[in-house]
Amino acid sequence: MNSLKPCKICGVPKKIGRDHVWNSDGTMTQRRDRNHRMLFMDSDAIEGLFANIEKLIGMPIDKMIIESKKRATKDYISKLLRGSKGFLARLVGIERVVRKVMEQGRVMGYGDINVRIFNWKDSYVECEITNPYSIRLFSGDLKGATEAIRKVTGTVTYEEVEPGRFVIYNYVAPFAPELEERLLPHPMKRKPGDIKHELCKACDVPKDLAEFGWDIEKGIIRHQETGTRMAIFGPVGIQVIFDELENELGENIPDTIVKAQQMYTVSGVNMCWRGSSREELRRWLAVQGLGNLVSLERTSKGFSARIENPAVPAVIVGSAAGFYEAFTGKSVSADWKLSEDGDLDFEVVTVD
Repeated sequence: MNSLKPCKICGVPKKIGRDHVWNSDGTMTQRRDRNHRMLFMDSDAIEGLFANIEKLIGMPIDKMIIESKKRATKDYISKLLRGSKGFLARLVGIERVVRKVMEQGRVMGYGDINVRIFNWKDSYVECEITNPYSIRLFSGDLKGATEAIRKVTGTVTYEEVEPGRFVIYNYVAPFAPELEERLLPHPMKRKPGDIKHELCKACDVPKDLAEFGWDIEKGIIRHQETGTRMAIFGPVGIQVIFDELENELGENIPDTIVKAQQMYTVSGVNMCWRGSSREELRRWLAVQGLGNLVSLERTSKGFSARIENPAVPAVIVGSAAGFYEAFTGKSVSADWKLSEDGDLDFEVVTVD
């Protein structure tokens, strides 16, 4: 497919620029739906974050991750298949649609994905994935996609058959109606911004993406200098997981998520917080689709910041706190809040 070929100037697959746009307000969105936000983030950090949350709360969250991500993916795919698009999808064949979704996953950095078995009579799919960006998130993606296409409910399980290689089984079975009934997060109205991205003249992606290498066969995106693995995914699917955790376990969960992300960042400062100046940091946050950094000030014991149009705010705050802890070598704490219009204000300080 021509769209999978790399741009001759920046090396990024042409499909990335055709499908996505980086806006002046610090967001990354789908080109055909400017209300559907996306992120370009360190994918190893996702599983690291989940593992730290489980460690802090003392219980596994596999089911919650899969079911929450399923709801977000199902909602997205269902919207794509409304009306004539759904009719055409069924006309050309459901299997072809699903294989196209899998191909898209390779470009987005989800891993080496292969469908092993289709059995639409029994609404059963068996999928193999090597080096997934997150086995639990991908299981939710697969479950949500097949439920939206087949208009059935089901259950998904997975097993690691050898290191880094998983088989996922998605079949009709009882599911979790209490999770199905939850509402997706209500999107906030975005504030305009003045970020000016330097774009590749050939494919319209930020020039920063030229620092990354796409291995389409393996479904892996890596920063060529540091080896950091990245993936493109929607923030709604992550925020739904956080909201479910808060619904089930209480109002302290947002701060637990901040702490879990702080722990991950300290263990190996990720690229999210690279840059030696405010403008470099602002640009890199916007390239990731995390929001628009409009204020960053030093304080007597740390710094304070404001971000408009933030995505996954608890992850942003945890990353900032972890970076500062690694930078100073001291224990730090973070205080944060979201305003009624969605702005994220936070302060990170050292603890004596």
